[in-house]
Amino acid sequence: MKILIAEDENISRMVLEASLKKRGHEVVAVENGRSAWEAFQKDYFPVLISDWLMPEMDGLALCREIRKRPQDDYSERVLLSHGLP
Repeated sequence: MKILIAEDENISRMVLEASLKKRGHEVVAVENGRSAWEAFQKDYFPVLISDWLMPEMDGLALCREIRKRPQDDYSERVLLSHGLP
């Protein structure tokens, strides 16, 4: 399955990407919501895993943009929150 990851924290992004690839998924990983939105406009991703708080475009804004886009195929969206320190 093709999965798009949007995560600004390098370690979290790399761990999630490696874990999903190990399970046989095709993964595209980007560092912010703006890059994720650009990738999503170019290709179909059945699953999006996004950090909530990111620079340039946060995960909630990214989900809103995806929802506004006319499309035939549905994408599952998962928002991650790292919680408060």
